[in-house]
Amino acid sequence: MYSCPACGAGDVSNRAACACGADLSLLQRLDSVADSWFNRALDALAEQQPGRALEWLSACCVARPTDAAAARAQAKVWAQLGRWEEAGAALERAAALDPDAPELEDIRHAIQHAVNRPATLPARQDSDASKNRPNANQGKKAQKKRTAVRPGRRK
Repeated sequence: MYSCPACGAGDVSNRAACACGADLSLLQRLDSVADSWFNRALDALAEQQPGRALEWLSACCVARPTDAAAARAQAKVWAQLGRWEEAGAALERAAALDPDAPELEDIRHAIQHAVNRPATLPARQDSDASKNRPNANQGKKAQKKRTAVRPGRRK
């Protein structure tokens, strides 16, 4: 997943030191932090907070850009929020990382199906980012109808 920052040797994951002698303990910590962020995203989804989940997933994807599961989860959450372009971009990143993931086609189909139904898409106005958030006037009943993305919890 990571390369040695000293010599550039590839995939030095789960190693305390590189063959060149560089200390890789910080890379191991970064890996565990990314797992923690992924798990916080799952918690946010369970609490019906897709925006917060997206923040955690984005952080995870930055810390570990080769994490296909985080990119797939990010695509699902973007789609949940009605942000189809972002969902498609995240899905393409996930497909580039793990083209054989069994759920890719299902996610792609769900996004495409939603995009082809413009009457059900929420209005999007880039000039006011707050309008992309769930409306406080929708009430709890409308918010509970949203489905959460539930990838497996990480250790």
